[in-house]
Amino acid sequence: MRFVSIHFMDGSKVRYSFSPMTDSKAAQQLKIEDFFKGRHLVIQTEGRLTVYPMENIRQVEFSAGGAAALEGIKLPLHTIRNATLASS
Repeated sequence: MRFVSIHFMDGSKVRYSFSPMTDSKAAQQLKIEDFFKGRHLVIQTEGRLTVYPMENIRQVEFSAGGAAALEGIKLPLHTIRNATLASS
């Protein structure tokens, strides 16, 4: 199971869990590229479609299913890889 946590500008937070959407690295790459270009985060859940404007979002945290899940996926060049959270 994977999750996405959305932290909003007002300090509130929501978290969704979901199954992997695809095993195809090419499809994963397209989804990541589309996310970075989009102005909205769209989530379908329990018969609802929720649209979050990116302007209202401070941070989005995705679980990738482990480090191996991102192998072969091109992230922005400025991505800091293999980081460890020291404190929050």
